[in-house]
Amino acid sequence: MKAPLFFESAGDDRGTPQKLFDALNAEFHFDLDCAADSRNHKCDLWLGEGGIEFDALEADWGGCTGFLNPPYSLCGAFVKKARAEADKGATVVMLLPVRSDTKWWHDYVYDKTTYTFRPGVQCRLLQGRVNFELHVPDDLRAWIKSEHQAWLAGFGEQCAVPADHDTATWLKIMIAATGLPKMSVEGILMDYPDEDLLAGAPFPSCLVIFTKAA
Repeated sequence: MKAPLFFESAGDDRGTPQKLFDALNAEFHFDLDCAADSRNHKCDLWLGEGGIEFDALEADWGGCTGFLNPPYSLCGAFVKKARAEADKGATVVMLLPVRSDTKWWHDYVYDKTTYTFRPGVQCRLLQGRVNFELHVPDDLRAWIKSEHQAWLAGFGEQCAVPADHDTATWLKIMIAATGLPKMSVEGILMDYPDEDLLAGAPFPSCLVIFTKAA
């Protein structure tokens, strides 16, 4: 058994800390949250579940001054979309993991042949690890707990992890199935609230600002 499909990217649901957003909003005056949902949106208008358009990657961002904290698993697609919207006149401020080992970083952020940021790109490194807000649905919490109980009881094929595997293997399979970090899975088993499920982002973070390239 594997996690239901709608659980597989649960670790993507990392809300931006309000204090960080407020500081950025005071500088940029955002009018659109470019990747959000009805629980974690930071602007009155947002793209995503419950917003003005469901699919941010297909929608026209309309020359916005936009804030973007994209799902980790879709960073490349959102950065590509932000570049396209910036070239049409939008200003997009992105909260991104510093991932200079990725194709999207070199395609849209940094030119490794000239050792400079690409035209229309500004980058600011953030000190420390950002303490994102992780939202875990009740049904996902219940699924993880039921899988743990089934594994402890040795139900074998009735649960996602065979009974002869150790705790470390069980955790690895749960992490792969849900997209949640290890500490979050462990915290769910101990009934930690959402605000205590993350100690910080798994990667250093930066702000990348796209404007129209000259």
